[in-house]
Amino acid sequence: MSAKIDVFSLPIEKQFMRRLIKPDTWILNGFVEDCAAPHPHVVIGDDKAAVIDTTDLFYNVREYVEKIVTDKPLVTISTHSHGDHTANNYQFADCPQYMSEVCWEEIQQTRISRPDWAKGDYTPVIIKDGDIIDLGGRTLECIQFCGCHSDSSMVYLDSKYGCLFTGDEFEGGQVLIGTSVNRNNNNCIELYRDNLVALKKRVDGRATCICPPHNGSPLDILLLDYMIENCERIMAGHEGMKEIGSMSFGLNPQSYHNPPYTTNDEDIVDHSARLARYGEDGRRSEWMGTSIVYNAKRIFYKDVEGK
Repeated sequence: MSAKIDVFSLPIEKQFMRRLIKPDTWILNGFVEDCAAPHPHVVIGDDKAAVIDTTDLFYNVREYVEKIVTDKPLVTISTHSHGDHTANNYQFADCPQYMSEVCWEEIQQTRISRPDWAKGDYTPVIIKDGDIIDLGGRTLECIQFCGCHSDSSMVYLDSKYGCLFTGDEFEGGQVLIGTSVNRNNNNCIELYRDNLVALKKRVDGRATCICPPHNGSPLDILLLDYMIENCERIMAGHEGMKEIGSMSFGLNPQSYHNPPYTTNDEDIVDHSARLARYGEDGRRSEWMGTSIVYNAKRIFYKDVEGK
């Protein structure tokens, strides 16, 4: 068995790979053992470049972007507050950092619960639905998603090249909306379906591909229709599989998400992983290349009203 490579000992250009998915649009892959790690996108305009989701990769994302990808001044954009998407924001503390108000509120809460995921001192630029982030000759339209995976979610439309950056509200491996609840306690399949229908109407004719940070990017925009159909199948009574696996949880034998689990129920990451794979009410519904991990008791608005 060959010895494990110490990635930190490698030059920065060997710690990542980059892949061009559209003109001036890159996705970065860090060499990590855990397949759950998200991948940043770098969107380059005439004047500035945006790093969308700085992630929790252990390496210096900023150094790689500045040395290998672009020499344009940088900004960061957060799709939502979860630490695996925002932990490296501290590396860009002197850059403009765009996020929703809820995202910023939840990052500050994370400073208490998971300080390793909210390091550094920075003040973000708060954005709202309809705002435009101008990179020079290329803009990103901010679209609030109303929170199914996370209340803090914002998606971003690049009309120039038809890219829709969705964070974890849409991806190829699975969308996790039922193994936990958002802070409004209203996430359910019906809400997710309505969000997707509204998003489709808003970006129709302007988006040609979906660029999620997990499990493959880009995806064809047709998958938006199939995900809506997936939701409607669940609402019509087509129950998903039990004993669910996922592209993030329980596949990589070296992942911290895998058994044997710790016995500390306060370990939020471990607990969430356990629920995602083995929760009594967890289901996985697959349809036409889309997949939703959801709670069988949280299908309709009536299931969550008053809770």
